Amino acid sequence: MIFHRIPINYLLVNLAIADALYATFVTPETFLKITPTHPGGTIGAVLCKLVTGGCLAWIAATSSVITLGAIAAERYFAVIYPAGNVGKLTKRKLKVRGLQNSVITISFYQTR
Repeated sequence: MIFHRIPINYLLVNLAIADALYATFVTPETFLKITPTHPGGTIGAVLCKLVTGGCLAWIAATSSVITLGAIAAERYFAVIYPAGNVGKLTKRKLKVRGLQNSVITISFYQTR
């Protein structure tokens, strides 16, 4: 299978990775909540902050939602203006959206 390097495909890959990370980090959180004891020590503290607290899962979920919004906006402009360049997603705009995605995701976690 050939991966065509057009901007929408990068967004779709980003969405797939974000969804996979969300599923990866939600599953341990669910299993650790039903166990009666939590590991202690340094490993327990790291596990509590990152996995059990849902930090990484929320980061992946936020990234997924923002990527879905970018895909929706790109598809909207592609349907409304099929022959024009209005709203066309270029590689330069994709880099800016990726940076915006990262900043919004990290700021969302910082306010949590």
